[in-house]
Amino acid sequence: MSNTQLILHVKGTEQDTTTLPKHVVRAAISKGDITHSQLIWSVEDNAWKQVRELPHLLPSQKLAPAPPRRGGTGALPKVEPRSEAEPVVAVAPRAGVKVSAKQPKVAAAKARRAPVSSQPPNEFNIIKWVCVVLIVVIFGAVGFNLAMVNQPLMANLSKTSYGRVEVFGHLGAFVQTNVLLIHIPPSSQVTRENLTDFLTVLAQSTPKSPLSGVLFDHIALTPGWTGRYGFSGSDWDQLGGMQKASQEERKQFILEKLTDASGDSLDNTRTTLNEDKRQAERDKLWEEFSSAFTTQ
Repeated sequence: MSNTQLILHVKGTEQDTTTLPKHVVRAAISKGDITHSQLIWSVEDNAWKQVRELPHLLPSQKLAPAPPRRGGTGALPKVEPRSEAEPVVAVAPRAGVKVSAKQPKVAAAKARRAPVSSQPPNEFNIIKWVCVVLIVVIFGAVGFNLAMVNQPLMANLSKTSYGRVEVFGHLGAFVQTNVLLIHIPPSSQVTRENLTDFLTVLAQSTPKSPLSGVLFDHIALTPGWTGRYGFSGSDWDQLGGMQKASQEERKQFILEKLTDASGDSLDNTRTTLNEDKRQAERDKLWEEFSSAFTTQ
């Protein structure tokens, strides 16, 4: 293997080559006369390769003893540095193997282009901003109702014997300044026996409209989230002043003034001439009304 002839590419052309014994090439590499970028032909790979790709030629490998020369091979040509157009170095052919006159060229690697983003620039998303505005409006309305309506109502009620009863008040639809909706979930603190007293105290604790400063036009009462019963603002205010009235008097007043969510009266007994039938209808109405706000 020490006498194997290697073909070196000198100037980067297909014709300008020289042939040297392998041991001479290794010695020249060891001395630095041949750089690691020098191209050498490889029959096995049928391609040019650089010295750095041929470990058996590098100085780290143990060099075989130099055999006696066989005829003159000429002085070692000066190896020029490899240019960018030169192909990649290849391993030299073995002894006795003919090398084709044409040596393949290795195409220079093309520079990679930076990927171009196809993502369009951020555009104004009207749906997103509409949602943001709606959220701000909703939270603003809830905050306003808590501060201006519910807090005064609860503060007034907390000063009475029904301070532990949980109620929640807000403007109608959260924005109707002439309507007040009061949620009264069924509570063990409110029974059918003290319902009229509780409603009187609640009416007395109800604040005026935070924007107009006058009585609400309509007061809606509900055990859930939808207005079910109601009073006109003046009737509700009058009920709040009946602290000294008896339970029966307050009950009869409530039945006479009670309306549905739209404001229509629920007392349909005024046109009934039969007193017994009228009383039965009023008792039925009271049963439905009281069962909505009590647990007993």
